[in-house]
Amino acid sequence: MNLWEKRMKMPDGKKATYKNFENVRHFKFTAQLISQKILKDITLNAIGYNGTTPGPLMIVKQGELVSLEVENRLDEPTALHVHGLSKPNSQDGMPEIEPTPKIKPGESYTYKFFAWQSGTFFYHSSTPKQESNGLIGAFVVLPNEFYQVPNHDYVLLLQQWEIDQPELGKITPGTYKPKNFNRNPNFFTINGKAFPITTPLLTRLGEVIRVRLINNSNQSHTMHIHGHDFKIIGEDAFLRNGKMLDTINVASGKRFDLELIANNPGIWPVNGTKPFHKTNNGVSPGGMLTKLKYVK
Repeated sequence: MNLWEKRMKMPDGKKATYKNFENVRHFKFTAQLISQKILKDITLNAIGYNGTTPGPLMIVKQGELVSLEVENRLDEPTALHVHGLSKPNSQDGMPEIEPTPKIKPGESYTYKFFAWQSGTFFYHSSTPKQESNGLIGAFVVLPNEFYQVPNHDYVLLLQQWEIDQPELGKITPGTYKPKNFNRNPNFFTINGKAFPITTPLLTRLGEVIRVRLINNSNQSHTMHIHGHDFKIIGEDAFLRNGKMLDTINVASGKRFDLELIANNPGIWPVNGTKPFHKTNNGVSPGGMLTKLKYVK
């Protein structure tokens, strides 16, 4: 594990474990029913990989062969697709269209492909209903050549959920099954948690921070970092020339790599700017909101 991989974090998530041998990284994912708290009093009966949604953060190095075994513990077929990274047709993971197998309940399949391109990607079920109900995760390919390793590299995967709540502007505690496709969402999460239980992004004065934003929900999410401007250094795993912004629109399927300098000490919101997206069923503050927190 190199320095960059060690510095990469997915707050409130976990890194995928793997076995490494002869330029191959082997991962094992299990698609299964899960129970996950997105707030202190709100639990989702969703589906996920290895017990969580989003699933574990996959990290590989450019040029490595990826071996990804997927076991299906659901009661219906599934398949896994890595979004954005070109691969052989038989390994693309869209069996409804391509010559890739469906993984039947109780069975497993191992995808194999080269991580030829560096950048930010994500993986998800080929079935839209499964995908929107939790079968999704982040996938990052670190470059072979680099000149500066950021002090922090944070991965933020954005999700939205529609669950039954009797009254807008009030949170009714309980355990809920998300509605299929989450077309009218009333809860919004970063790495599977909604504010105020999101874990802050930590930094020290003068450090270089990279933030990778990933969205595959039905709606776009405009994200803003208070107190700081940032430059776009990557879009959909392609290098960009560093256009400066303070707010960015992350459409469905998009990935943006942002970089900023920690030059304004304090505790700053990092949030979606759409008013309802920074609430929990209309209760503010909440939703797609975390903190950038300076520490000594």
